[in-house]
Amino acid sequence: MRSKIHGGAIDLEECVGQYSAWYFHVDNTFVKTTRTLVVHPDRLISDYFAGRRKGYMAPIPLLAVWCVILLFFGHIEGGAGTISTIEGSATHNWIVEHYTLLTIVTVPFMVLAVKIAFRKAGAARYNWVEYLLGCCYLSVLYILLSLVLMPIGWVLDASYYTVYGWTSMVLCLLPTYWAAYSFFPDKFWKTLGRTLWASVLYLLFSVIIAVGVMLIIGY
Repeated sequence: MRSKIHGGAIDLEECVGQYSAWYFHVDNTFVKTTRTLVVHPDRLISDYFAGRRKGYMAPIPLLAVWCVILLFFGHIEGGAGTISTIEGSATHNWIVEHYTLLTIVTVPFMVLAVKIAFRKAGAARYNWVEYLLGCCYLSVLYILLSLVLMPIGWVLDASYYTVYGWTSMVLCLLPTYWAAYSFFPDKFWKTLGRTLWASVLYLLFSVIIAVGVMLIIGY
């Protein structure tokens, strides 16, 4: 890509173009990976595990990028009195500010939760690295779901905050169940029960990690 030089300076359009080409890997791997993850998540993970990775963005960088995007939109506030304007506690604000770090740090504990919950369903067939990469992709699906629901918080009255929060958590079970069924196909109720158990363990581990990090940094 050639730079447009005007009097020895590169113009803004060219600068943005070069940055975008670098950031999204020129061949659009970011967009392609995200689209495939939404439309055919099983194909994406199967291809990646089978070594067919050309054209796909690696799971950890993809997760980091979407964390940043989520933080950006998370600072947008809607109308007065809406859910988005609710003032969170100091702990909540700290978690929001360090969301990217906490998300990446807790992914291994998501792996541990899955290994424990699905130990009788064939958890040993995948190694720890495969679980780690698969859980990174699953975390991206959680973020995408949060971004879809976020505009509702910009317009919905603050009195519906509890309903909004619980609805978001229940909806997060959809990609979780899909992932569980894709990796460990079994009867609906068995897979659902293991999925709920894995989710509870992951939430427990996440709380422990968040508290531990806050204690370490003296927050």
